[in-house]
Amino acid sequence: MRRFLPLILALGLRAEQPLPFSHKTHMDIAKLVCADCHPNPAKFGAQMGFPAASKCMPYPVAIANEKPAIAKLAALAKSADPIPWERIYKLPDFVFFDHRYHLINEAACADCHGAIATQDAVVDEANATKMIFCQACHFKRKANGGCTACHNHR
Repeated sequence: MRRFLPLILALGLRAEQPLPFSHKTHMDIAKLVCADCHPNPAKFGAQMGFPAASKCMPYPVAIANEKPAIAKLAALAKSADPIPWERIYKLPDFVFFDHRYHLINEAACADCHGAIATQDAVVDEANATKMIFCQACHFKRKANGGCTACHNHR
């Protein structure tokens, strides 16, 4: 599955996830915001993280403890193993991306990740991992559009 993921994403198909998860439900009904679940390990750090399974507990258990997915989530939380999510927004290794610069310059999560708050399953509907998407945003914001802004060494 992993080796076909770039092709699947290029075709606009959804990646198979280990657990069903609806951003729409969590953001609309539970009133969560991105930062509630996607921690930044340091203030304005380079990478955003995924929440630990334990962070999700006990909310789903109280709502739907009879569902197999909730039992799987509870087992992951108890074991302290991370949820093995398939990344949807995956850039090639030769592209440098740092959330820090975008957050400092007041880019909103939705600017790149689209209307994720309305999705039951995450899809890169805006093709945010494509160079033309990034270039258009940089041009619009009058940000550095030179090659080395994204294609530099780490």
